[in-house]
Amino acid sequence: MNDRVLHFITTNDFKFKSAREALEDAAFSLRRLNIGTPELQSDSTKTVAEYSAEWAANTYNKPVITEDVGMYIEALKGFPGPFLSQVENQIGAEGFLRLLDGKPRMAHWEYAVAYCEPGERPVSFAVVQQGAIAQTMSGNIGWDMGKIFIPEGQSKTISVLLEEQGYVRNNGHYTALKKYLHTLYLHIGE
Repeated sequence: MNDRVLHFITTNDFKFKSAREALEDAAFSLRRLNIGTPELQSDSTKTVAEYSAEWAANTYNKPVITEDVGMYIEALKGFPGPFLSQVENQIGAEGFLRLLDGKPRMAHWEYAVAYCEPGERPVSFAVVQQGAIAQTMSGNIGWDMGKIFIPEGQSKTISVLLEEQGYVRNNGHYTALKKYLHTLYLHIGE
């Protein structure tokens, strides 16, 4: 393992576990910095991840990685987007099901990850996972929104897929980050 350490900024156990698994064979070790960051009010998960990464890198004087996730529901004009956790705390997954009663259920997740070193501008990557909102909640693993989201090409919610198949969410944003960091470290002599 490389001596280079990057700090993943999150208070969310599931996010850190996912990041650690996605980046396990990278040319650096990943450590968790269990702190919250101020969240910029933006409708873009990339912008929120970049802001959080730059703030944390400069505040703690460490190279950091942050992730932001949003769910965009077409019938609700993209709501809740990156405001997912705040809205989920208010109305829960059941509230989303009620809001969508009789409406089209197309939705997508946007996963964004940002890397930043102190004094530098962040670099970010994002991927989109298409799908739909289920008619009812199902599954016991993960966050509530995973119990109502059915990924494109599947017939079950993410939560049920995690239980049955060891489902791995879309990690394309981490793949892109890993390639970028590998190239960066080669460029600076690592």
